[in-house]
Amino acid sequence: MKFRIQRYSSHKHLYSHLKSSGLRLFSFSALLFLFSMISILIWISLSSKAQEGNTVSGRLIDTVGNPISDIDIYLRRDKEPSISADGSVNITSTEDDSVKIKTDSKGRFAFSDVFYKKMELDVDCQSKIGYEIKVQSVEFGEITLYPFRAWHWSSVKFTLDSGVKMENIVITADIRKRPKLTTRVVYADGAPVTNSQVYVLRETKSLYRKGKGDSRGAITTDHDGYFAEYLSVDYPPRFYVTLAVEHQGLYAKATPFIMIDDVNIVVKLNGNPQTHSQPILEYSEIYSALEAFLKPPPMWVGNQTNGHAYKITQSQTIEEAMQQAEVEGAYLLSINDRSEEVWLSHIYGNERIWIGLSDAEEEGKWKWHSGEPVTYTNWLPHQPEKGNAETKDYVMTYYFDWRWEVVRKSVGRAILEKPSMQFISQPNEN
Repeated sequence: MKFRIQRYSSHKHLYSHLKSSGLRLFSFSALLFLFSMISILIWISLSSKAQEGNTVSGRLIDTVGNPISDIDIYLRRDKEPSISADGSVNITSTEDDSVKIKTDSKGRFAFSDVFYKKMELDVDCQSKIGYEIKVQSVEFGEITLYPFRAWHWSSVKFTLDSGVKMENIVITADIRKRPKLTTRVVYADGAPVTNSQVYVLRETKSLYRKGKGDSRGAITTDHDGYFAEYLSVDYPPRFYVTLAVEHQGLYAKATPFIMIDDVNIVVKLNGNPQTHSQPILEYSEIYSALEAFLKPPPMWVGNQTNGHAYKITQSQTIEEAMQQAEVEGAYLLSINDRSEEVWLSHIYGNERIWIGLSDAEEEGKWKWHSGEPVTYTNWLPHQPEKGNAETKDYVMTYYFDWRWEVVRKSVGRAILEKPSMQFISQPNEN
């Protein structure tokens, strides 16, 4: 019995001892956890300060200091180029990590927490409806950069250390109002073509510079039959404009006009709403028809140096061009020397044009459609060796000069040629 009491007493003592030790262990664990959490919070705070992003801000103003609002400005990572084994330059990343800001009423913009070192500041020069700006300079304090300008963008590149606040950047730009062309489309009976899709071909030629441009696309009219386009700014703004419209198989064109400022015109379709379904045309077919409708029929032009005559076609496939040549007793253009090529460029300008050179019969063996021997070539670099394939058998001239390029089958204009053309001599005026 005594033994039992002593055993019980020892057990109670042991329980009390363990209970006391558990409280101490719990307290120690709680303190350790609290200390760990405080350490983590301090580390996060220090890390965030060490990794603080850059701040880039400033103003966009015109040449007399007035703010320019509602212009999109982008800040993006400057992609690191790499050079491949063949010498070509590649961009290591294609991910779009740009951030866009629109300038406010005071021309201000601000980017914060930018976590890259090398960056590019881009200005979308046509992002404000009805206006176009041309960036002149970008001032970073005492440093002035002059941007690279392309089409309707301007860009400057720079590098900042982490956590730098680049503030008070001043972007100075020339801002001009873009001429607005408002067109109303009506049926033959005068009823407006409302809330409908129309296809528009507009050709614009500056009266002060060589060359011309065109705009083509599908546009939806409003509830009164109107649609609007903004032309690019010319210096000074003065254009010779031709315009044609297609809607459900009906066509209309404007009388050519000179555009100095905003212009409003009305074009009348050559019919009324169709009661029967029209065949669905491909995009290229619609614009081939619009080109034919807008322009007078092509005429033969004689070259008195070689006695040949030439005629440019409307846009068509290479097969259609060869068929037209056969019908007209002609062949697709063959270019035999540089002087002939220069004469052609003066007559027809610089654009994409089918010529009669092909290796469709035997891969790599080039022949003129006329059957003449190939005595002259004017290939683009890497043509035709690196540009040719079984899917590329026909040749077109390049956009900005008359060098040649092998292309896949597509739609384009062609030049037909006839030999031994008789010319009428002009009488002497003495």
